[in-house]
Amino acid sequence: MPADDLQSLFKGGIAPLYYFHGDNTRLVDDALARLKQKLFADEEADFDCERFDAQVHPPSAVLMAARTLPVCFERRLVVVQRIDAWHDEYIRKCETYCLKPSAAACLVFVSSGENKKLAGWVKKTGKVCACANPRWDRDVRAFVQQELVRHGKKATPRALALLCQELSGDANAMAGEIEKLALYCLDRPRVEEDDVEQALSAGHRMTIFTLVDSIGQGRLEKSLACLKQLLDDGMAPLQVLAMIARQFRMLARACEAGPRQAGPARIRQLLGLKNEYLAREIIKQAGVWSTACFGSVFDALSSADRQLKSSRKENRLILENLLLRLAGMRG
Repeated sequence: MPADDLQSLFKGGIAPLYYFHGDNTRLVDDALARLKQKLFADEEADFDCERFDAQVHPPSAVLMAARTLPVCFERRLVVVQRIDAWHDEYIRKCETYCLKPSAAACLVFVSSGENKKLAGWVKKTGKVCACANPRWDRDVRAFVQQELVRHGKKATPRALALLCQELSGDANAMAGEIEKLALYCLDRPRVEEDDVEQALSAGHRMTIFTLVDSIGQGRLEKSLACLKQLLDDGMAPLQVLAMIARQFRMLARACEAGPRQAGPARIRQLLGLKNEYLAREIIKQAGVWSTACFGSVFDALSSADRQLKSSRKENRLILENLLLRLAGMRG
C-alpha cells in the first residue's frame, strides 16, 4: 500500500477491523495515527484507546478490550502489535470475532509477515493492507518526493537523483535522512545537489549531522575529526555553529521534559520533528547531559558566535576550542 493510498483506506467510514502487515513500520504508524485522528479528532482518548503486544498479551485480553463498550466516544480503538508471536491456536481464537466484530470498536492487527488465515477472516468484514518498504526505483523516488513535500521542500532533478541513489529501502531510515536534509536547508524550499552531499550520511562521509550527533553523544575525538572534514570540504563556520546550537536547543528542551519519562512520541511532538527515529536519537543523547549544564553551553556558543563574527582568531581554532569546552560540560 503506497503512502498516498492511506486516505482511500478510510473512505466509506472506519471499518471494524484492519490488518496491517509488512516491514514498512513508518506507513503502519502513519495509518494508525490517521485512524486515531478520525476516531477521536485531536482529543485525549485514554479510556477508549488500548494497545496490546502479542508477545505479552493473549487473544482473550485483546478480544475482551474489543468487546468493551466505549466510555467517551462512539467507538473504541484497540491495536495489537506483533501478532507474529501468536501461534496457530491463538490465531484461531480470533476467527469468531473477525467474522462478527463489534460495531462499537475498531480492532487493528499489526504484524511484519502476513498471516493468511487471519487475513482471510479480516477481509470478510474489514480491510487488509500490505505495508511494504519501497523496493523499486520508482517507489523510492515517489517516497522521497512525498517526504520532501511533507517538509515543504522540492529537489532539483540532480538533487533528487542523488538522494534516491544514496538512500536505502527502509522507509523509516529514509524519512529520518530526509528530515535531516530539510533541517539542513532551513527555510529554503529548493534542495540543491550540494545540500544532499553535505547533509546525508552516505558511506563514511563526515557530515554536519555526524558532527552534531557526536557532540551530543560526548564523543570528542570523533567530533573534532568531523569538524576538520566539514571545514576542509568548504562548509561555512557560522553554518556549522548554527547547527551545533540548534542541536543543543533540542537537547535542552528534551532534558527539561524528562526524555525517558516522556518517550519518543512526546519528544517528537515537543521538538516539532516529523520522524520518531530522530526523537529516539535525541533521547539517547540527552542521557549524557544534565539540565544544569545548558547555561554554560549556551554561553560558550554565544562566545564562539561573537568570535567568528569579529575576532581575528582562525575560525577553525575557534570551533575546535568550542568543542573542547563543550566536552567538559557533560553530566
